Amino acid sequence: LLIACVKTGKKYGSDYVLKLRNGVERHMPVKHQFVCFTENNVDGVECRPLAVPLPTWWSKLTLFSLGKPLIYLDLDVVITGDLSPLLDWDGFGILKDHNGKTYNSSVMKLTGKEGHVWERFTPNVMSHMHGVQDWITECMPGAKTFPPEWFPSFKLDDCVGGVSAKAMGCNFHGLPKPHQITSGWVPEAWI
Repeated sequence: LLIACVKTGKKYGSDYVLKLRNGVERHMPVKHQFVCFTENNVDGVECRPLAVPLPTWWSKLTLFSLGKPLIYLDLDVVITGDLSPLLDWDGFGILKDHNGKTYNSSVMKLTGKEGHVWERFTPNVMSHMHGVQDWITECMPGAKTFPPEWFPSFKLDDCVGGVSAKAMGCNFHGLPKPHQITSGWVPEAWI
């Protein structure tokens, strides 16, 4: 079982990779391999180079070129509970964005059969789409989306007081980021 994250540029420090890995270690009950795809090594974590360097979040697309089953997690996802439901999920899975129109690529399960997402991509796509989520939505309309309670949004689902028992993690898209929360449940879970 491959569990992957992607780190490009300097937006997130190595601590984000290490804390995500630690959360996965605590909450993934089966043997797995945690890999960070990055241009810079992170001490203590297996790192591999990106297939093609792309800016910011677009670099996630290179995972679709691997042709391997994997679970992908954004670096700013804080793991809070048992990740087993991701193992039981049948086929490709992704979060639904709160705008209701596109996907949210913060958490994805790839089967290895979604190579067309990468094969159809050209750098020109980046000039007329807001982000990778829009591209995945265009390439895979009608894909199954995970239940929203699995990875609620910290800011949009009012998770300041915590997440439900059904949550596997909390999605910190936008601001604030986990390192900016200094009290409550976040520092306790993000270790």
